[in-house]
Amino acid sequence: QALKTLQLEVQHLREDNHALKESNKVLLAEKPKWKWRVEAPDKLVAHEQTISLYAHKYGMTVEM
Repeated sequence: QALKTLQLEVQHLREDNHALKESNKVLLAEKPKWKWRVEAPDKLVAHEQTISLYAHKYGMTVEM
């Protein structure tokens, strides 16, 4: 009888552990990502469109 009780308790603990792991996966997926981007100086922000255009053209050149 004691063995059966222990087996049921272990089964219950395994189910709890599985549920907690699933919950942890969901929480990690919903965790906000840290942005390491630092605000650029105004001088660079003014030319951001030109910079992105040249970066796009350079990327196309590299792929060829």
